[in-house]
Amino acid sequence: MKNSDQHKSYIHYRFAIVLALSIAVMALDVRSKLLSDFRYYVESALYPVLVFADSPHSVSRLVTNQFKSHSELLKENEKLSTENFMQRADILKLKDLESENEALRRLLNSPVRKNTRRLFAEVIDVDVDPFLRRIIVNRGSNADVYVGMPVITDVGLVGQVMNVNYSYSRVLVLTDPNCSVPVIDARSNVRAISTGTGALAEIEINNVPRSADIKTGDLLLTSGIGGVYPRGYPVATVTSVGISDSQPFAVIKAKPLVDTDKMRFVLMFWGNDEAFDEEDFQSKAKDRTDNKVILHQEKVKNLIETLSVKDHKKPKDNEKEDSKATPAKKEVTEHD
Repeated sequence: MKNSDQHKSYIHYRFAIVLALSIAVMALDVRSKLLSDFRYYVESALYPVLVFADSPHSVSRLVTNQFKSHSELLKENEKLSTENFMQRADILKLKDLESENEALRRLLNSPVRKNTRRLFAEVIDVDVDPFLRRIIVNRGSNADVYVGMPVITDVGLVGQVMNVNYSYSRVLVLTDPNCSVPVIDARSNVRAISTGTGALAEIEINNVPRSADIKTGDLLLTSGIGGVYPRGYPVATVTSVGISDSQPFAVIKAKPLVDTDKMRFVLMFWGNDEAFDEEDFQSKAKDRTDNKVILHQEKVKNLIETLSVKDHKKPKDNEKEDSKATPAKKEVTEHD
C-alpha cells in the first residue's frame, strides 16, 4: 500500500513539475523570441515524419484519380465545354449591347430641333431589289407613324416613310431613284433638288445652271421647301462638278453622309415644329397616313356615280328609239 501511495504521489509530483515547466516555457515564448529558433529546428526535423504519416492518404487519392472512370471524365469535359461556350456567347452579346448602346447615344445627340417629338426605330429588313433603296423599320401606325415622315440618323438624312402598316413601315432612302430632296448649299445658299441614282453611295443634283456657285466638298442641307423635310439637316457632300458647253446644266454628283448599308437604328420625327397634344398627334398622323386612302375612295365613288349616271341615260335613249320606231310600224300597217 505504501509503495502504491508513493508511486501515485510521485506521478502527481512529476505532473506538477511538467505543468510548471510548460507554463514557464509558454510565458517565455510569448514575451521573448528565444525559443523561435528551437521551434523552427524541431518542426524541420519532424516534417519527414508528418509526410510519412500522411503518405497513405496521398497514395490512396492518387490511385483514385488514376482509376477514375472514363465516362465521368467525358461528362466533366462536356460540361466544361458547354459552360465555356455559353460564357463566350454572353461575351459576344455584351459586345453587341455595347455597340447598340453607343448607337443609341449617338441618336440621342442627333441634330433634331428642341420640342420635336422623336421616335427610335430599328432596321429589320432591306429591299432585295438592287436598283431600289428601301428599308423596313419596326415602327408603324401603332406608333403614329405617317406617310412622308422624315427619317434621320446621328449623321444626317436617311429619307422619308413611303408606306405604313400597323407594326412596321417602309422607308424610301434618298439614294432611291424615286426619292427627290430639296437641298441648299451650306456655303453659297444655292438651292437645288437631289435625286437618287440607285447606287449605294451616290446622288445627283439636277437642273443646276453651269454658273451656279457649287464646288466639290460643299455640304448640302435640306432647304425646307415642300414642307416634307425641315430646313438645315445634313444630306450629302458634293464629290464632283462637271460642266459641258453642250449641256445647259452642270452635272453634279454627291455622296450621302449616311451609310445606309451599315445603319441599324434610325430616328423618326414629326416634321411639324408646332407643339400639340398626344390626341392631336394621333389625329394628324392618322389624317396624313389615310390621306391617300381617302383620295382613292373619293375617286372610286366618283367613278361609280359616273357609271350609274350612264346606266340611267341608256334606258331613256332606248325609250326614245322605241318611240321613233312605233310610228314607223303604224305607217307600215296603214299602208298594208
